[in-house]
Amino acid sequence: MYELTKHEEYILLSVCKLSGNAYIVTIRKEISELTGKSINYGSLCNTLYSLVRKGYIISTESQPQAQKGGRRKVLYNLTKEGIKALRHTYEVQKQAWEGVSRIVFAGESRDD
Repeated sequence: MYELTKHEEYILLSVCKLSGNAYIVTIRKEISELTGKSINYGSLCNTLYSLVRKGYIISTESQPQAQKGGRRKVLYNLTKEGIKALRHTYEVQKQAWEGVSRIVFAGESRDD
């Protein structure tokens, strides 16, 4: 139904956070900041295409950039199904962590 891989989840979260300015460069940067890891463009493009096919995001072209020879950007936005998929993933993770977080984080202060 709404089973997302971590890769898909990070991309959907990035598209959501970048609201209206989500294109391949900004998505890649957002994921890198979130995870501390670099994602290659090929993998990102393939996953974006897959998420479009699943109906979780839509792609649109921007207006050409104002500079001479300015190119259009392919922008991505969440669909209602994409929001549902993120919500489902969040709920599953919240339930999975229930009861475990107190063990995993036992004895740690909030500043650690």
